[in-house]
Amino acid sequence: VDYYLDFDEIDKADRAIDYGESIFPFETFYKIKKAEVYLAKRNTAGATKLLEKYRSIEPQNTEIAKLLGDCYAISLQFKRAIDCYLFALKSDATNEELLIRLARTNFAIGNPKKATSYINAFDPNYEHDDLSIQEFIRMFMDYNQYDYAIEFLEKVIDKSPYSYISWYYKGLVYQRLEKHVEAIDAYEFCIAIEDSNTMGHLGKGNCLMELNKYEIAIESFLLSLDNDETDAEVLCNIAECYENLNDSLNAKTYYLKSITLNPELSDPYFGLAMVYKKQKDYLNTERNLIKALSIDRYESMYHIELAEIYLLNEDAEKCYQHYDLAYEVDPDTTEILLDYAHAKFQLDDIEGAVQLLLKHLEDHDEDHRIYYRIASYTFTLGHNEKGYNFLHAALQMKREEYILLYEFAPFLENVENVSNVIDLYLK
Repeated sequence: VDYYLDFDEIDKADRAIDYGESIFPFETFYKIKKAEVYLAKRNTAGATKLLEKYRSIEPQNTEIAKLLGDCYAISLQFKRAIDCYLFALKSDATNEELLIRLARTNFAIGNPKKATSYINAFDPNYEHDDLSIQEFIRMFMDYNQYDYAIEFLEKVIDKSPYSYISWYYKGLVYQRLEKHVEAIDAYEFCIAIEDSNTMGHLGKGNCLMELNKYEIAIESFLLSLDNDETDAEVLCNIAECYENLNDSLNAKTYYLKSITLNPELSDPYFGLAMVYKKQKDYLNTERNLIKALSIDRYESMYHIELAEIYLLNEDAEKCYQHYDLAYEVDPDTTEILLDYAHAKFQLDDIEGAVQLLLKHLEDHDEDHRIYYRIASYTFTLGHNEKGYNFLHAALQMKREEYILLYEFAPFLENVENVSNVIDLYLK
């Protein structure tokens, strides 16, 4: 049963349990394993029901309590989960699995002090292997506890300075904190310990890319290639570096290599589209954006870029369609709404632009940019009274950004009354 569970062969694990139960119908062990199978199938309710039943029969069984705690933690019933783990811990006060479960659950309920008390309860001589380090770091990162992660890794490194996995995770944590220089230092230690470790080269490459050091980022990415499907994303990063270096030929080459390796990855199609867009090859831009969207239709940026291509072609219907889809995917991003309105403005549908912004004003009523934009458009339409109302509202929110008014209605710079209103707020 354990063998099949380890290799995710759930149906075979099920059959093995059935066979075991046919020989030993009263053995609780198989009920516990059946609950594990339910969890593997993401049937948390079924697992909980089964474990609660057998806990009433064997109330002192710590394995049932531990697994029941997992069920409650998965279903976000953290108080019950903690009770189950603490019950199991009474029989084995130094059990590392239970201590880390209790730490994770306390982080989840916003009690980091209690969580760290369980981490500190580990035996001081406990030797962390790669899997336990990975489990700790995943826990810290799941709950954005980066300071604790660094502190933990430094303790592990003090004991085992040649643990490349610890240096790798230290780099990863710094990378998440956008401390790219510190991350590169950690990755370089990781690489020095085990040069064949592709993860270190990949992490270093990603940080160098963030620092706009594209040429040496490419060198790191090339060293991180692993001869498997995950290389498609690395090849895409290499292509993006070449794109930023204005080397369109190599950018295209590596985007195409990425597509060849994994044709179901949307990023390289998008990257190719951007290269073609720079070259004003809008037909190939459109073709690659459509392909990217066929793979990932929930990426708002793909819709926005495609809408811009249709705007260039003055295809209002398709342009508006993709702005609608982008805003549907990402309704909290004000920039999408502003770009959509400006597309209408450029296509001489100024009234439509105003109506669009007014329709969604309530959802973005704390963003001064919308008020300035409505003011610009309404002044352009000659609706001066309405324009002044929105100008006053915008200035009350952020007077120092008044230049936004002129960005979309430059003629207003020469309108004395508008200048006077602005001056009132700037004094």
